[in-house]
Amino acid sequence: MYNLCFLSNLTSAEWAAWVQALGSIAAIVAAAGIAIHQAKLQHQNALNVHFTERRTAQVEVAKTLFVLANNASEAMKYISGILDNRDSVYFVAEGRTSCDIGEIHRINSYLNGIPLISVPYSLVTNTMNLGATVRQFEYEVKMALERHKQMDANMFANFFKRLTEMNTAMETICNSFSVEAKRLEAQNGEK
Repeated sequence: MYNLCFLSNLTSAEWAAWVQALGSIAAIVAAAGIAIHQAKLQHQNALNVHFTERRTAQVEVAKTLFVLANNASEAMKYISGILDNRDSVYFVAEGRTSCDIGEIHRINSYLNGIPLISVPYSLVTNTMNLGATVRQFEYEVKMALERHKQMDANMFANFFKRLTEMNTAMETICNSFSVEAKRLEAQNGEK
């Protein structure tokens, strides 16, 4: 009666000890497996939250750049409308007509404050083009106002042509930001 197995000389108490030991080992392995599985789930959830937050931030940056581009475009059109002929350039340069180019300067400083690392990679080139166009517009206007007395008809024609080209470029840039902001927003909504 004390021998449970015909191949073993273990008593029932010894068998009970072995079964209990093996059960304890199995329980420890199962507990470790459950803990590892839960840790993996928590890590995956944290990654999902981080991914969603990153996507949301990218959409917000794209929208902000779109608004800045639109504001810059409107300001550039406004200034170009005031400086639409040789006489108007003279009047603004001499203080007889008001033309605040300070808004272009402010937009330029806002653009300079945006680190490219925070911009979605699909908008880096457009962001650089936006900044370059705003800077060039500000430079061209300031130079024309400072040197208006030395400018001949050809220089004025080139000035007005460049303003038109920059306004056209801004429309393209604004459209690109709009399309990309909508794409990122739609992509973010899918997740």
